Amino acid sequence: MDCLGIDLSKAYFDARLLKPVEEKLYARFDNNASGFAKLQKWLKANGVSELHVCMEATNIYWEKLAQFLYDQGYTVSVVNPARIKGFAMSQLRRSKTDKLDSDVIAQFCRSQKPKAWKPPTPEHRKLRDLVRHRDALLKSVTQQKNRLTDCQDEVCADSLKRIIALLQTEIATSEEQLHKHIAQSPTLKHAYALLTSIQGYGPVASWTLLAEMPDLAHYENAAAAAADAGVTPSHHESGDTIRRKSKMSRVGKASVRGVLYWPARTAMRWNPIIKAFAERLEKRGKSDKVIVAAVIRKLIHIAYGVLKNDTPFDPNYGKSPLPST
Repeated sequence: MDCLGIDLSKAYFDARLLKPVEEKLYARFDNNASGFAKLQKWLKANGVSELHVCMEATNIYWEKLAQFLYDQGYTVSVVNPARIKGFAMSQLRRSKTDKLDSDVIAQFCRSQKPKAWKPPTPEHRKLRDLVRHRDALLKSVTQQKNRLTDCQDEVCADSLKRIIALLQTEIATSEEQLHKHIAQSPTLKHAYALLTSIQGYGPVASWTLLAEMPDLAHYENAAAAAADAGVTPSHHESGDTIRRKSKMSRVGKASVRGVLYWPARTAMRWNPIIKAFAERLEKRGKSDKVIVAAVIRKLIHIAYGVLKNDTPFDPNYGKSPLPST
């Protein structure tokens, strides 16, 4: 099978085609519909039939191209840029250009054979867009509020207040749209109900998890889901002398990690399973920071379980039944 490595930017992308006979072909195309069509002609001109395409998950620049190549029947892999960077370092690459990056990605594709990407369904894509739009509006509100705090001119302050009011109206509208979109989709509605059955998961956390990890129930196991969210512990030990404190890896979906902090705090108070878990960690002398990180990971595990088993959360799960009298 031929391998194609693609290095993307907003305006264009570099493509490196590796043939089984070690022939290397290179070309650059515009990152738009016209460029996609030219890429397809270029691939056909070079006798490509079966193809494994690999690209980095860089911003949102990859999405339309990945969908186009998927629709052509090619195997497409979208990987974390950290994996490509690590692979390049393992190859002792000393230079970095768009052309060389596309070659690294192609070599990575051939040697590592990353798993195939599947595009989200239209309903999941819309959910993700709505969630990210709401998040962007919230960030804008925070920025304008910070400006208002330091603003000393009355005219400018009035302008900022109007902007903040408008943004807050748009946030409320986006949340209404999110509720409506979920209610209109039987699949999303069911998954949302499962997640919100877990004490700690509110609307925002559930929206985000469904938007950013739509295939959560299809991970190999709960640990794999937690690793993809970047909430697994990272250990650093060497020999008999180096024993650094473990910390959250943070190699994964930052949007999921960030939204689960307050749900973790809520679950530590109201979710009986999480509360008991946190109390055990506290008795072992763990710090508050470590406990919250562990609870976030536990929430991912529980979310995986309810979606995988298609069963609402049971706060009495694992407890021994009372003896009969």
